[in-house]
Amino acid sequence: MRKAIATSVRVFSEVFQPPSPIVEIGSLYLPGYEWLSDLRPLFPGREYIGCDLRSGLGVDRIEDAQNLSFADSSIGTVLMFEILEHLPDPHAAVAEAWRVLRDDGYLAVSVPFNYRLHGFPTDYWRFTASGVHQLLSAFPQKTVFSLGPRVKPSFIFAVARKGATEGFAASQIQFEAAIRDTFRRSHQRGLVSAFKERSRDLLGLLLGRAHLSTTFYDPSQPGGYFDKPRAPTGKH
Repeated sequence: MRKAIATSVRVFSEVFQPPSPIVEIGSLYLPGYEWLSDLRPLFPGREYIGCDLRSGLGVDRIEDAQNLSFADSSIGTVLMFEILEHLPDPHAAVAEAWRVLRDDGYLAVSVPFNYRLHGFPTDYWRFTASGVHQLLSAFPQKTVFSLGPRVKPSFIFAVARKGATEGFAASQIQFEAAIRDTFRRSHQRGLVSAFKERSRDLLGLLLGRAHLSTTFYDPSQPGGYFDKPRAPTGKH
């Protein structure tokens, strides 16, 4: 997990106050990365169940994301960070999350876009922001953003709610503003990251072709992608 994803999870938790029990799919801590992988402190006072295909640090329960053993409508929040690209059928995993979530439940996901092959040989997919929005089409309310050069973002992050509520729109605007502000303050670190990943990306950045930004996706907005604050207009 990258620091920027953990930061996004923190903002999600603070703004939406997702309900428990919280189930993290893919919770195994890689050796030496426990300090970054452990998301439990970001959800204080809530029941937290770490799940993975294998036992180890951070894992409370063995689970297959594509065939969860939790009962229908029994979970408050499902977390899937940097997991869907490793699954043969990510649609099945999202459908399982929808099944086990209560109507007031949230699903939070992240997926890489411009990132090397990892977990080889089971690294199957890359998703755009519009692709993640479509993947979450069963969820009536959601917010999806990408971080990095606009045409070649580093990763996509999304928050979706199973049951529609009037309060989601206000939280969505607050979340989007907090995400923008958080990563605007780390813009310089983004320049360094672009240089480290690919010099071509840095050249595009310097020529204005790869503007570093936090870009949200919503098909109801002109052009679908937008990087300016959303007008506070009713439910989404």
